[in-house]
Amino acid sequence: MRVLIFTDNPTTGETGLVRKEFQDRGVDVDYKAPWDIALPRFRPDYDLVYVPSNMLHRGSTFEMLHRLLILRRMEEDAVVVNPVDSMLNYSKEHLSLQLGRLGLPHPETVITENIEHAYEFAARLLDEDREVVLKPICMARGIGVMKLSRIRSREDLMQFLVWYIRSYGEGVFYLQEYVPNPGYDVRCLVVGGEVVGREKRSNPDDFRYNVAAGGAASPFDDPVYDELAVKVADAVGLLISGLDILPRSDGEPMVLEANCFPGYKALMDTTGIQIHKLLVDYLIRLVA
Repeated sequence: MRVLIFTDNPTTGETGLVRKEFQDRGVDVDYKAPWDIALPRFRPDYDLVYVPSNMLHRGSTFEMLHRLLILRRMEEDAVVVNPVDSMLNYSKEHLSLQLGRLGLPHPETVITENIEHAYEFAARLLDEDREVVLKPICMARGIGVMKLSRIRSREDLMQFLVWYIRSYGEGVFYLQEYVPNPGYDVRCLVVGGEVVGREKRSNPDDFRYNVAAGGAASPFDDPVYDELAVKVADAVGLLISGLDILPRSDGEPMVLEANCFPGYKALMDTTGIQIHKLLVDYLIRLVA
């Protein structure tokens, strides 16, 4: 068995743990980045390609296209995880569309390149005394996630939207109503259709509960959200995914994120579950 870890960010601790676990099991594992490969002469000789980083949403449009074609070439001869189509579709926008098709609860949302549509949506919710959250459609770790509650006037709102689209949106507005909640969310890590770990995340100083944004994690042993997490991961086509589920103060829980490249160090530290070992178990089963 030959495994390739294909990433543009090989320094992450989780990726190193997976590589070492493969090596400890005697598996022939290689590391390559997009700039290590030249098409068309590249001929991959691997059984499995594990892609642990969000390389299709970093860099220029040309870099994304080149990386996509590398992955398509690899897919001809190897199992690629996550599947290439799921990586290509991965975004908060895709999640919103899938949740709508499934009929699952989701915050009121608008996704648009038109600043007037974004302005009208935000102004309406603010006029109704509802909070509005702006998010980049693909970034993780809470980067660029902001509330609009401190906007003082409609002129300021338009100016803020102009600033945001240049700084974080990269041409696309993703706006949602803020959902009142009990002060925490739950991350369920799904691997191969099974929840292998859960954590409760909270942050008394910020509405973003991401550990990377200063949130704190604690164990969450209740499987109450497992079925929902697996259903959504399957709907977006992800074999490995971190589902962020928000309990609501007044109704059914909402899925806010289906991460294609979930970090799991905090989950390991909190629960003691050796996630990297479970990942390698699963990846080996895919090609056994």
